[in-house]
Amino acid sequence: MNRRSSSEQMEGMMKRPIPKKKVGIVRIQMVKEDRSLYGMRRFQDAVAAAEMARVLFSMADREIFLVVSLDRKLEPLAAEIAAGGGVESCAVDMRSIFKHAILNNASYLICLHNHPSGDPAPSWEDRKITDRIAQAGKLLGIHLVDHIVVGEGRYFSFREEGLLHENGE
Repeated sequence: MNRRSSSEQMEGMMKRPIPKKKVGIVRIQMVKEDRSLYGMRRFQDAVAAAEMARVLFSMADREIFLVVSLDRKLEPLAAEIAAGGGVESCAVDMRSIFKHAILNNASYLICLHNHPSGDPAPSWEDRKITDRIAQAGKLLGIHLVDHIVVGEGRYFSFREEGLLHENGE
């Protein structure tokens, strides 16, 4: 069988023109649905962020991953549910998190999600996704201020526990 390397395959594709190939022309537009839905103001600490999200999470019967985009003064620009999951987990897509932040011209972001079990102790997956968000944010210049896991009457803050550094790295 004749096997070609990936670079040879790429060269072959570049040499063969695709007749009348249509290319999409796109325009990205951000539409603000509402303002100050939860009376958002600059968060002084993780308690204030957790309390803001607790209103939304109290109505949820499954895990929800919320992203709050912040400006350079750490004032909230917008909040969006970036992912929804099941009772025990929530698949978080990096593109969804950072698309929200980029469209809002954010400098920072705070991620929050709930644990329907009521126990805010972070899972191994929570720790791993926090590291991935922090690394992606470092590359994009949109630093992760905190990732907060909200349970019943309690929360876990990665920043307060020393698992995130001051500059989001």
